[in-house]
Amino acid sequence: MPDKHNADRRAFLRRASAAVAAIPVVSLMGTQSVHAADEKAEDGHAHDYVNDAADAADHPQFQEGARCDNCAFWNANVDAPEGWGGCFHQDFQNVLVNEAGWCDAHVMS
Repeated sequence: MPDKHNADRRAFLRRASAAVAAIPVVSLMGTQSVHAADEKAEDGHAHDYVNDAADAADHPQFQEGARCDNCAFWNANVDAPEGWGGCFHQDFQNVLVNEAGWCDAHVMS
């Protein structure tokens, strides 16, 4: 009887260690297909965002010359089409914004 008990325990430990070893492999496989192109923010996305700062000239918080590309939240270090970039603001995560755009969360850099 002890031999069967030891064999069952060894079989369980082999299966358990194989399952634990597979976890990192499975998690790596899932992340490779997650990287999709970021969507581009549309006018009205959040914080009264517009793709062209000139369209916000009548907004009470708009300051002349304010654009996404001179905002403290601007992130030019993303792989984006010409004229687009990232934004560090939490409401614009994983969304591309136009460098000539503007929103009411603009902070002059």
